Amino acid sequence: MVALVVLLVGVAHPPRAFVAAGTTRVPLAISSWCWDRHCGAPLIRSRRGVNVTRGAALHLELSADPLESTVTVGGAPAVVTLRGRDVSWVATRGGGVSAFVRYRRGWVVYTARLAVH
Repeated sequence: MVALVVLLVGVAHPPRAFVAAGTTRVPLAISSWCWDRHCGAPLIRSRRGVNVTRGAALHLELSADPLESTVTVGGAPAVVTLRGRDVSWVATRGGGVSAFVRYRRGWVVYTARLAVH
């Protein structure tokens, strides 16, 4: 019985992701998700932010293969490149980062804070 509960909890959990810039790697918060017919909206606040210079390359490192992704920074869409499990863009503005990622098994909205100097 315990093995079944562990298996079900593992199935319903969305994949983790990180935002990386240079040597900095910060876990993304998950604000909402639907995965294998299970959904949640924990609305967890990003604990740490990322500080970069304008023009720096940013990467979302995903732990599962995405089908598509969109990213907004400070409410404005960012031009992203999707290659495998990496979603990248160039830092042109700071603010809240919201990344919608659709996977074969569901979707996740990840969040982070970005400061551009």
